[in-house]
Amino acid sequence: MATYENPDDVVRLLEEDHQLVKSRLEALAAAPADGRAELFWKLTNDLVRHEVAEEVVVYPAVRDVPGGDAIADARISEQSEAEEKLAQMEKMDPASPEFAQEVAALKSAVLEHATAEEETAFAMLLGALAPDRRIELGQRYTKAKDAAPTHPHPHAPDTPPGNVVMGPLAALVDRVRDAAAAV
Repeated sequence: MATYENPDDVVRLLEEDHQLVKSRLEALAAAPADGRAELFWKLTNDLVRHEVAEEVVVYPAVRDVPGGDAIADARISEQSEAEEKLAQMEKMDPASPEFAQEVAALKSAVLEHATAEEETAFAMLLGALAPDRRIELGQRYTKAKDAAPTHPHPHAPDTPPGNVVMGPLAALVDRVRDAAAAV
């Protein structure tokens, strides 16, 4: 992880999210069967919000850099696959052996995606964008993450304008769903 002068630098925020997700994946993979449900919910919440905010803020900026379209498309495709897996896993019994197998597959896919993203998209942002632009993107990324859905919506659009329109609606539905589940 690099050192950044400003805590709002988008690449710094993205790297912090990657570290959090990696630690959540480690904890979930090591958890006993009866401890997986809450850890899975936390992982899903963090991962979905991160991915949606990237799709709304980060990948449009990557696309503005020469060669960025191919990188954005590849990383968004990987994120879509992870969202599909999360949606499938939400329907499973977290205490089951099958769920544990899916956790291992998810962990592998997410870690591969994170590495690819750091080596391609993050490197591109660091090389092509001035620090003040990365700070502005970081502030937008934080706001987008705060407003993002908390559950996977694998059939929702992942590129503008569809994701910009559907994201807030999905987030509202998720928050109502989470509140009802807490009752």
